[in-house]
Amino acid sequence: MNWGTKIIFAFVAFIGVIFTLAYISMGQDINLVAEDYYADELAYEDQIQRIKNTQSLTEKPELVIDKKALKAHLVFPESLREKIDEGELVFYRPSNGAFDKSFAISLDKDGLQSFDISSYVKGRWKAKINWEYRNTEYYKEINLIF
Repeated sequence: MNWGTKIIFAFVAFIGVIFTLAYISMGQDINLVAEDYYADELAYEDQIQRIKNTQSLTEKPELVIDKKALKAHLVFPESLREKIDEGELVFYRPSNGAFDKSFAISLDKDGLQSFDISSYVKGRWKAKINWEYRNTEYYKEINLIF
């Protein structure tokens, strides 16, 4: 094989690799962080206020992960137990929205609510806790890895 044939072969191989990568990338599923991200961005000022409301609290709710029992426990301190008119906990999977799970907050008398996480995909998650008390909204976000 002379050098001219080698150059043509290298050029054809390069084009083949580029087309293969383009074909593979076109088949990838790209998940947005939110379906309606533009409207969410416009409403983010309200979210900032919810976060400030939570930061002003002396005690905040916590999410405790029991990796052995594969349970998550949402714990509200005693000072907040009676201060929930309604609320929601969302287990948010940043890499794939199909795995997101949402639960209404329903605490027992000890201020605890448990969730079975044994079927959850291992990896990075966010727990988003929203609750409302007397027309004041609160929000806390917790990063998780399990």
